Amino acid sequence: MKKNRLYFGMLILMLVAVIIWAFYNMLNVGKQETSYRVSVVVENSNSDRWTSLRQGLEQAARDYNISLSFVSTGSFSTAMEEMDVVKKQVTNGANGIILQMNTDHAGQELEDLSGQTAVLLLETDVDPEGVYALVAPDNEEMGAALAQAVQSDFGDDLAGKRVGILACSQSQRSMQQRYTGVSQGLRESGAVVEWSLEGKAENIKDAFYTLEQDKPVDILIALGNDETEMMVDFFAGDELGWRLDRCSLYGVGSSEKNVYYLDKGWIQTLVVPNEFNMGYQSMEAIAKQLIYHMDTTRSSKVNYLVVDREHLYDADIQKVLFPIVQ
Repeated sequence: MKKNRLYFGMLILMLVAVIIWAFYNMLNVGKQETSYRVSVVVENSNSDRWTSLRQGLEQAARDYNISLSFVSTGSFSTAMEEMDVVKKQVTNGANGIILQMNTDHAGQELEDLSGQTAVLLLETDVDPEGVYALVAPDNEEMGAALAQAVQSDFGDDLAGKRVGILACSQSQRSMQQRYTGVSQGLRESGAVVEWSLEGKAENIKDAFYTLEQDKPVDILIALGNDETEMMVDFFAGDELGWRLDRCSLYGVGSSEKNVYYLDKGWIQTLVVPNEFNMGYQSMEAIAKQLIYHMDTTRSSKVNYLVVDREHLYDADIQKVLFPIVQ
């Protein structure tokens, strides 16, 4: 009798175990069958300035089982050109779009798009009301940090110094904010902003050369990675290299080229956004929206570093510039 009860009990336990195992497998099969694809659209995607960002995106995509498409792009001439690339990704089945907007004049197109797929903005916003999910550094603080670096280096000798600002594309809200930060930071320093040049690096070279010859400056401030690279190219020119001795360069950047010239001493201070974190947080936010239907319309700030030559090889700075992806 005892043997029968023991046998019956073991049979019940085995049946329960089989049911639990089958239920677990059913859940896993459902998860495996649900595959989400996220496309990332940034300008000049092959530029090495996106290396850390892409590493962060790829790490989060692995963690959340997302299929990542880092779209190959060049320079966008108009907002419509960029939106055409985005629409093609949606047509081809992208469940989510991570988008670096190159203008804040595409609000309606973005609104139409967000009704079809999950959208997250990267680095720059198109709406001051925070309608769309955004992952970005504090751009105004970054501009202020550049101004503070200039004041720290020059101190009382800043009075009367002439400053030239490469303000990048002021149709981007991020660049508007950086310009506000740097201009307000210099306002009471005694420095004179001799000129401010707006536009993408590839479009303003001739205008810059003319300005620099007609109105030479003591301090150059570049608010974007490409513009900072353009300045070191300017310094590297054989016929123009002598200007390095009398002109100090401060910029925003994250490319290996800019880091190299910071180390070389051609860039006095570089403000570096933590783009690995920006990439990871962007993919994480859109993955949660797709998988768990979480509300991700809040802005998320990523940190940045103010790096000079003396502290370039500090461990914490190296982790931001050259993150190791496990």
